[in-house]
Amino acid sequence: MSVKLSIREEVEPPICSSCGKIIHPREKGVEFYCPNCGEVLIRRDHMCRKQGVEYICPNCGFKGP
Repeated sequence: MSVKLSIREEVEPPICSSCGKIIHPREKGVEFYCPNCGEVLIRRDHMCRKQGVEYICPNCGFKGP
């Protein structure tokens, strides 16, 4: 049995949870699980971290800086 995979279908770039922009691989972004529920992976780019832009967990509604 042969399975054909397309890279475009499998790779999704990391998106900032605060501003919605793509986080470049060389950028100093962070990713962590929601401090409240621990189920959702939160990703933040360098500028949103630096400026303290709020993020909201889509699972539990937790708001963080």
